[in-house]
Amino acid sequence: MPAAAAIVLGLGWIERTWFAAPQRPIADEVDTRLDAVAGPPPAGDEIVIEPEGLPLDAPPAAALSASREALARVRDATFFRAADEEAWFQTWNTLRAAGLAAFRRAGPQPVAFRELFGQPRSFRGRLVAMRGTLHRLEELPAPANDHGVERYWQGWLEPEGGPSSPVVVQALRLPAGMPTGLSIDEPVEVIGYFFKNYAYNAADTIRVAPVIMAVEPIRRPRPVAPAGGGTGSTVLTTLLAATLVSLIGAAWVGSRATRRPVPSSAMVDLDAVLSVGAAAGEATKTTEA
Repeated sequence: MPAAAAIVLGLGWIERTWFAAPQRPIADEVDTRLDAVAGPPPAGDEIVIEPEGLPLDAPPAAALSASREALARVRDATFFRAADEEAWFQTWNTLRAAGLAAFRRAGPQPVAFRELFGQPRSFRGRLVAMRGTLHRLEELPAPANDHGVERYWQGWLEPEGGPSSPVVVQALRLPAGMPTGLSIDEPVEVIGYFFKNYAYNAADTIRVAPVIMAVEPIRRPRPVAPAGGGTGSTVLTTLLAATLVSLIGAAWVGSRATRRPVPSSAMVDLDAVLSVGAAAGEATKTTEA
């Protein structure tokens, strides 16, 4: 049994060390409700007067997706507004003129959900990169315009590393073989311009999501299991089965040993032992006397 216990402990260590799924740090969830971001909506006859846009504390104008003036009119935590259109179409023009290869060479800044969601003015119009999984991708018509943009693709990206809140990805085109629809599961990298934190109708309430505009999402390969080898769970199951068989065999051998008759040569003569004890007692009495 000590050997069996050692085997079980060893298998447990193997499972934890070799076959356990890697634990990825999970980002804390973010409250993306519109009320939490922008405050409650006006009540009754109240009206909201939007302040003038502040100058962007961003890189030189040449590095922005649109003019500073157009980007300054964009408002976060709102639906798509008429005042957003100029910067939106200018961004499409910049994407078409540069192309994906140029953006890759430009060295986009890798960002996480919290950065875009928490600092939209700092990232407005800047080139960023984000990885994640597309779960929805559909083609939408563009508003009437003189820029030649008739349609675009819009997807919902689950950011790599969390949180579960989505990022909206808008793209001019799709790579070859990219699946589309309302229920997909496609690992991608997105290199594009951050536009705004966009309000949308979620299943429970109105929520806010960052918007990244790109030429196209970049497909990423899925992890492939090593060829010719079993998975960790398969190997572990085999080891556990072998251990169980060994334990059953050891128990059977032990039970056989306990039932085996003891050889006569190994038997103790109880009468001899008692007579020796009695003689020793008489000798003790004689000595005392």
